[in-house]
Amino acid sequence: MQLTTNELIKVVEGKAIGISYDNIEIAGISVDSRTIRKNEVFFAIKGERYDGHDFLDEVQEKEGVFSVIEKDENSRGILVKDTKLALCHLARYYRSKFEPITIAITGSNGKTTSKCLTNLVLRQRFNVLSSPRSYNNEIGVPLTIFKLQKENEVLLLEFGMNHKNEIKHLSDIAKPDIGVITNIAPVHIANFSSIDEILREKIQLARSCNTVLLNADDDMLMGALEDINSKKVITFGIKTGDIRAIDITLDKSGSKFKLNNNDFFLPLFGKHNIYNALVSIALGDILGVGRTNSMFALMKATPESGRDKQIYINDSIIVDSTYNSNPVSLISSLEGIRLIKGRKIAVIGDMLELGKKAAQYHREVGKRLKELDIQALFTYGELAREIAEYARLPFVSSYHDIDKLVRELKKFIRDGDVILVKGSRKMKMERVVEGIREK
Repeated sequence: MQLTTNELIKVVEGKAIGISYDNIEIAGISVDSRTIRKNEVFFAIKGERYDGHDFLDEVQEKEGVFSVIEKDENSRGILVKDTKLALCHLARYYRSKFEPITIAITGSNGKTTSKCLTNLVLRQRFNVLSSPRSYNNEIGVPLTIFKLQKENEVLLLEFGMNHKNEIKHLSDIAKPDIGVITNIAPVHIANFSSIDEILREKIQLARSCNTVLLNADDDMLMGALEDINSKKVITFGIKTGDIRAIDITLDKSGSKFKLNNNDFFLPLFGKHNIYNALVSIALGDILGVGRTNSMFALMKATPESGRDKQIYINDSIIVDSTYNSNPVSLISSLEGIRLIKGRKIAVIGDMLELGKKAAQYHREVGKRLKELDIQALFTYGELAREIAEYARLPFVSSYHDIDKLVRELKKFIRDGDVILVKGSRKMKMERVVEGIREK
């Protein structure tokens, strides 16, 4: 890491409390005391479940250089007003030391998959630093930036959003050259007044970039073109767009589609993943990767756990979509399993952070289940019960005890069934997948 202790203290405007230090090169930045290594600096962040200040002794035992703290009661380290803000300031400074082509992907759905596919494509030509997992907030983005090295030609980031001005804040830290907005949907809407406000927040990314990629099939994004002042706008889509997928064939193994004279095969489940692939192809075009290289790269794509990954048990298929859920992604997954032969069972947990209309969003899903060819429904949680109330299916059952749900579901499943399991992250629906696999 190209950073010294003196630089860090100056950037975060810190004050040494109870420690002395030499101006040495820092090995890395960490917010996890469990994984701290020698000569790393620990930022004591206060989160929802843990306060980093409770683990300062552990950091010292592991020979961390020092900790950045915001509490001075019997603490030793570099004192700042706000450790999270200090982390962001330091990341912005560290980013300024390098000149990678920086890409940021945001949107209500498809961010992580678009990023992973883009990483596959761009690695055909470039040394790419890509954010791990869903490192997409004001902690994850800085931690990714701190991994930058001179050899990294592309910095590939994912921007999430669950509060106002977060996209603008992340853009200020990362300074993206190219922005991508995958779509606009009611996700984390509980923290916003309306879906229009979500749109206004998302397009802050476009205003920070010279080039922006937009989903041409998203009416809200297309309606906001006048508010986007990027020098270059490129659109992608299936119905329309500068980069448009045609001649689409979908089955349980993935999708086939054409772009101009190029035939693509994407071994990921569902139509929604074609949009994610189009992002990667468009970015490959911009950076000169070449369509042939993009074609071969996308053939190597593999689904991540919890993101519509198919798990085979005897003659049955579990579609593990437990990473998260919202009205748009749930319908996409339900449409996807229509492609698979067999009795369709939906196991649905609450969709959270949907604000005042949460119950309505769940009811609307319930009304559509019959047309989506679902034969049986198991729900978990109070909100998901609203889906059950409006589902007109041969079998419907609701639960508040997930262990009971698993027991009843295991009795109900037979060979040849297709079982979609999906819910918001806090519902921990992976417990259902694990339970079925124990059958």
